[in-house]
Amino acid sequence: MTTHKFRRLILPTILTLLIALSVVLSVYIWMNPSRYERESKVSTTSSNSTLATRTVDDIYLPTQLIYTDSNKKQSLLINRNVSLVAQFKEQISKWDAKSISKVRTASAESYTALLNGEDTYVLNFPDSVTVSMFNTTFKQNLRNFRSSQFSRIVIPIHDQDHLYLLNDNHHAVYSVRLEKKSLSALKKVLAKDQVTQIAVRMTYANNVTRLDYTKDVKMQSYSYLRSQSAASEIANRLLDADGNSTVSVHNRSGKQEYTTGSFKRMTVNPKLGTVYFEDYSDSGESRQLSLTTQLQRSYKYLSTLGVPMDNIRYYGFDSTSSSVIYRSYVEGFPIFNQTENGDVRIQLTANGLDRYYFSLYSLQVPVPTTGKKQSVTLPSSATVRKKLLAAGYKDNKIGTVELGYQWSQNKSSKLVIDLTPTYYVNYDGSWKTYTSMLSGS
Repeated sequence: MTTHKFRRLILPTILTLLIALSVVLSVYIWMNPSRYERESKVSTTSSNSTLATRTVDDIYLPTQLIYTDSNKKQSLLINRNVSLVAQFKEQISKWDAKSISKVRTASAESYTALLNGEDTYVLNFPDSVTVSMFNTTFKQNLRNFRSSQFSRIVIPIHDQDHLYLLNDNHHAVYSVRLEKKSLSALKKVLAKDQVTQIAVRMTYANNVTRLDYTKDVKMQSYSYLRSQSAASEIANRLLDADGNSTVSVHNRSGKQEYTTGSFKRMTVNPKLGTVYFEDYSDSGESRQLSLTTQLQRSYKYLSTLGVPMDNIRYYGFDSTSSSVIYRSYVEGFPIFNQTENGDVRIQLTANGLDRYYFSLYSLQVPVPTTGKKQSVTLPSSATVRKKLLAAGYKDNKIGTVELGYQWSQNKSSKLVIDLTPTYYVNYDGSWKTYTSMLSGS
């Protein structure tokens, strides 16, 4: 067979195989149940290069949808093919919020009754946001109580005229009067055969609402290709935004330190893949920062870091350090261990000092889970607490017990990250897996 004939036969065959492989990989990625966290609108911000980022209303979405039926049975709802929270956001944005008023709640009991009311949906934020951020996220224009804080949205199914914003602190309730409210468009995505229902219970005590998983929970494990941002590019973006500064780099104690002048410094830990940035250029200037301002500005700074934001959501505000905290999420569950604190932190202090702490690493595309079971069954929250108490841990030091994913390096490939479902316990101010606490590690 001549070389020419061989090429005529082999080249189309190779091309056909490559096309088939591409189709298979594309179908896998689109059908992977964890992909919907990556669906978002895109805006662009430019410094030294054009950056793709999620819009502010995607970052400040609730992360949980709880349904209470007519028998007061509560379930955390998950649709593995589409984000139910995003679907609710789309519908609420079509409603017309006419006014807001504060409801007088006489007791924790009446607050609990509203929180756990029959035939209701509750959208939970990980931490407090403001009415101004409600306007931003849900395309509304409420003019009163804009600085008031809340962390839950209660949507009664049979009340066509209202939704309620709940603040756990001193059981504050705000009633929002609506027009054009309708849940009919959500019926298809809320169909039982498309939704996973996880048995939960919300309890309110001492100005805190606790979400407990009342039965064993079956969770999926995932693996992702890991992407890594270039430290030099981030340094140029943060230290040389105008393109007129000289960025110097030095190695100090195994870390890379980037500086420009004496006001900005970025320190990279290559071993951990973490970045710590400090900006002293406005240090000493007094500034008053409301929670709304903190949330808005921190998002602005977050979007300039240049790190992928596909999975990132608002996680909380640390008033002690004046830091806004973000985490990556999969199917509405937070990811821990990505950095030392497992999060991204934007600190904006009252005296003008700004600090950012984040990771060079991020999740890229899902890949088949290797080396571990694809699903993990975890015990109920009550069982976890009982085991911790039996192991000698103090009840008054056990804070939030949260279902999430543990970020760990795949043993077979440095390019793959395994996400393993587990409980994380905030014990005495630090997050630890319940298994590590029980094993004493």
